[in-house]
Amino acid sequence: MNVLQNLIKIIFTLLILISTNTYACDVCGCGSSNSSSFANVLGGNYIGFSYNYMYFQYIQKTADPDFPLAEDHVNTVSVSGQYHITDKIQINATIPYRFNNRYKASGNISNSGMGDISVYGLINVLHSESNHSLKLGAGLKLPTGKFDLQNSSLNQTSAAQLGTGSLDILLPVQYYYTNNQWSFNASAMYFIKGTNDDEFKYGDQTQVNVSTSYVFPVATNISLAPSVGVSYDHFLASERFDIVDSRTKGYMTNASIGVQMETAHLILGVNTQLPIAQNLIDNEVTFNQSVGVYTYFKF
Repeated sequence: MNVLQNLIKIIFTLLILISTNTYACDVCGCGSSNSSSFANVLGGNYIGFSYNYMYFQYIQKTADPDFPLAEDHVNTVSVSGQYHITDKIQINATIPYRFNNRYKASGNISNSGMGDISVYGLINVLHSESNHSLKLGAGLKLPTGKFDLQNSSLNQTSAAQLGTGSLDILLPVQYYYTNNQWSFNASAMYFIKGTNDDEFKYGDQTQVNVSTSYVFPVATNISLAPSVGVSYDHFLASERFDIVDSRTKGYMTNASIGVQMETAHLILGVNTQLPIAQNLIDNEVTFNQSVGVYTYFKF
């Protein structure tokens, strides 16, 4: 009974932490890039859900001095799964759904629908009994999210798009090290963007996450692991008909902090990010803050 009461208290504490974050943002950059919940790299088999709320501001092309900035609120709910075919080979998949809102002087806009589904495989190239894990992989991001060509040519952020409209190649790398209760993980993903049916191509993207965490046992089979880390995204310029729009290249560097609870069959976590340095669309777009919450059921 005490274990159940402790579990309920932990869950309510996490929910309170989530609800106190009014604004948030994830790495979405210069248009329809992938978002991530920045969970620790997990082993085993699982299926789960994540939610990311992203908040951007951008300079409006308007003469009204009372409304110099517009806002984008980008929301993504995802179903994710991981399955080990062997001790060394695993497959991962993510199905996102996005519902976004834009607030600007000329009127508000809502946009919702399926995002781009991602599927990729990983192979552990190190010995399975080592404290170190290094996984290399490859996969695809499918053009399941709607792409709007008109908005792609404007000063817009991710609220304008649900997907890239293109078949993109994913090249993930994951490194994980554990020493008793302390762990370190670094993950990277390179997105090779394809050209969509409108002859539009988003620039290739590099995404890197580095974090460290420490596990605190709180009850039998229940632990808490606070974490701190840094994320970095770099975007190459988009193009259409081989004409490069150099304004759309950019980068973001963010600090992240979170906490993750784990039981025998459940993982629940929350995290937030704050900007360290950025340059998006010649500094016309500003990332402010982010929050993510995720839960995974292990099997």
